[in-house]
Amino acid sequence: MTRGHLARFITAALALALAVSGCGGSSSSDQQLAFSRKRERNSEIYVINENGDGLDRLTLDPSDDVGPAWSPDGEKLVFARNRDDNFDLWVMSADGTGITPLAEHSGNDGFPSWSPDGKQIAFASNRDGNFEIYVMAADGSDARRLTSDPADDLAPHWSPNGRTIVFDRSVQGTNYDLHVMNADGTGERRLAHGRAGDRYASWSPDGTRIVFYSDRDGDNDIYSMNADGGAVKRLTNNPADDAFPSWSPDGTRIAFASNRDGNVEIYVMDTDGTNLVRLTDDPAEDNSPAWRPPPPAD
Repeated sequence: MTRGHLARFITAALALALAVSGCGGSSSSDQQLAFSRKRERNSEIYVINENGDGLDRLTLDPSDDVGPAWSPDGEKLVFARNRDDNFDLWVMSADGTGITPLAEHSGNDGFPSWSPDGKQIAFASNRDGNFEIYVMAADGSDARRLTSDPADDLAPHWSPNGRTIVFDRSVQGTNYDLHVMNADGTGERRLAHGRAGDRYASWSPDGTRIVFYSDRDGDNDIYSMNADGGAVKRLTNNPADDAFPSWSPDGTRIAFASNRDGNVEIYVMDTDGTNLVRLTDDPAEDNSPAWRPPPPAD
């Protein structure tokens, strides 16, 4: 995958290699989500409450800011920023202040995921050629590669116990399989495979299930499966494209991006696919929702 390809790949919201360019209801929850919103010129990071209130833009930069991921205490966000056709990882406080580059590199870095203990960040990078999975300290130091494969490895996500990382691996160029490995890069294994493209996994808070999107039944829809790849269940069934699922910290809801009502918006639903609610409604494209973790217990 070329640098220009990644720029288009991430700017379209970190993996929308699909046609993704309302439902009613309300929620009493005060859980917050971060997401990227793409207008005509660039993408910025926003936050919004699950009930649709509290929309706030966190970044304002001529470059593209995409793919936000929360620190486990909910106090910081890491994201990818594109400057001079090159994506690097940046970090900021939850209110958008203190924006700082983590690690600047000639390669493209993206798809960040914070470890549950807050000490490391996993990410994808092509700094050594094709895209592989790397981890680094939360301050941007000590980057090291975990995977080494001719295919492109993307979109790592830590398991809730911090022991394993799930990620995408390209198959025949355009399709992807989900793989999982130990946090040190050992024990790599494929979870599900076939002619379909299974991508962008997110763990349930108890670590027993994984939600992902796939075109295994034609259109891109949201699915879940056991952590070992079994008991696959289809959660959405719509001729539009549904992508980028994210499991809520309380385990009750799944957020995702969809173009089912025209342009790309953020939706939330119960974990069995019911009670679908459209969260955003804007002419821009809203992508890559990420739930904010609750503050640590005293």
